[in-house]
Amino acid sequence: MKISLGAFALALAYTGHEVLAAKSNHVRGVSDADQALYQPDENGNWACLNHPDIILPMARINDDYCDCPDGSDEPGTSACPNGKFYCVNKGHVPGYIPSTRVNDGVCDYDICCDGSDEWTGIVKCENKCREFAADYAKKQAEVRRIQVSGWNARVKLVTKAAAIRQALQKELSQLENQIAVSEARVVKAREDLKLAEIQSSSRVGTKGSPLLGRVKARIDEYQKAVAALTHRIRTLETRLAQAQDILQKLNEEYNPNYNDEGVKAAVKAYQEFKESDSGDEDYYRQYIDINEADDDELFSEEQIDIDPDIVEYDSYLPLQWRLWIHDQKTKLREFLIEHGLLADRKPSGETAGVANAKKERDAAERQNNELKSKRENVSKDLAADFGDDDVFRALSGDCMDIESGEFTYQMCFNDKITQKGKSGGPITLGNFDKIEGNKIYFAHGVKCWNGPNRSAIAEMQCGEKNKILSVSEPAMCEYFFKIVTPALCTTPPETDTTPKDEL
Repeated sequence: MKISLGAFALALAYTGHEVLAAKSNHVRGVSDADQALYQPDENGNWACLNHPDIILPMARINDDYCDCPDGSDEPGTSACPNGKFYCVNKGHVPGYIPSTRVNDGVCDYDICCDGSDEWTGIVKCENKCREFAADYAKKQAEVRRIQVSGWNARVKLVTKAAAIRQALQKELSQLENQIAVSEARVVKAREDLKLAEIQSSSRVGTKGSPLLGRVKARIDEYQKAVAALTHRIRTLETRLAQAQDILQKLNEEYNPNYNDEGVKAAVKAYQEFKESDSGDEDYYRQYIDINEADDDELFSEEQIDIDPDIVEYDSYLPLQWRLWIHDQKTKLREFLIEHGLLADRKPSGETAGVANAKKERDAAERQNNELKSKRENVSKDLAADFGDDDVFRALSGDCMDIESGEFTYQMCFNDKITQKGKSGGPITLGNFDKIEGNKIYFAHGVKCWNGPNRSAIAEMQCGEKNKILSVSEPAMCEYFFKIVTPALCTTPPETDTTPKDEL
């Protein structure tokens, strides 16, 4: 059997490695933190990490044959396609490389800057970790500078967002107060209109006017009489209660066998009670003794010289009752007209009072609706999700552009994304929909020809300023933007993360 020179070199290198591994008990391709997972049991055996039912002798670890389904027995060779090799990269950042790239004759400096992945010597990979570490330190310093600058910018955005929210909350409170006043104005304007319509529809005859004046005067007399009687009743009720107390006391303290002091006190109190009568019977009598004959004379047929249909007696009722009666009459009239029981006669015209009342009502309702619309918009704005700390609220209206191919794209935070060619106006790719994590979604854009409505997603990462990095169209009329913004920056680390030179 012939053995190739490459295979012989591999076997030789592997044999030498195993001798060293046996002496140092260090498993190639495994980090120092995971070396404890590769220690033998009391019998000198070892179990696959994710399949403990498979027991192997320690000699079969890194023997260039895959025994474990999870590839854990070959961390330092390419035998298992699902394995991974640990690159120490001393002095730089450690890394893991797929086992398929171990000893493939390629120096994978992007992950293993120390060249440890090509340990058989098929190709010699120099240790470039010092060079890579210096470049990495520069990049990390730039990343940290951007983080610090972006974080400082974000702090200002959060402060601005808080001020905007506070202003909106104040505006909402003011709108609530204004709406309360406005609604009261609307109620009054509607009542005034009804009153104007009632007054406009009232038709009182000239001969009836003096009589109605006398009727009103008579009603005033009755009202005074009722008030006087009410006061008299309350006074008598109070005196009756006092008399009952006196009699009760006499009943409780009276002793017929003695000249009881309780009786004397009760008798004296009763005498004082009788003497306390104000004697103002004549005062009440002047209102109570109303000659009913006056009513007969007042409402005699000889003096009624007007058409009863002309007199609007509801004008003497309280305003609340008059408005209620007016509503009921209106509803009844509409019902009769709707069912064909009454002809629909259009009014010949309206008085200046009714016209002015209508204008006032319309103005009051219009103002009230405008205030409610503003309140709805402010409430919706306050309830909207603008990311952590409300930070994107401060970016509302901020726009950024990028030229890509023959188009210019513009994205405006919390608004929309547009596309504009060298000729023609801009096309809306999507309107602001929502913010989820590090993505902004834009939906309901202009409909594509023979396709769906346009939409877009903007993926964000930390940056000093708002900037569009790239734009693509992964699917028909679906656009993908990569942007940087201070809104996505987090608190920069306090410690210096630059790797130390341990080469």
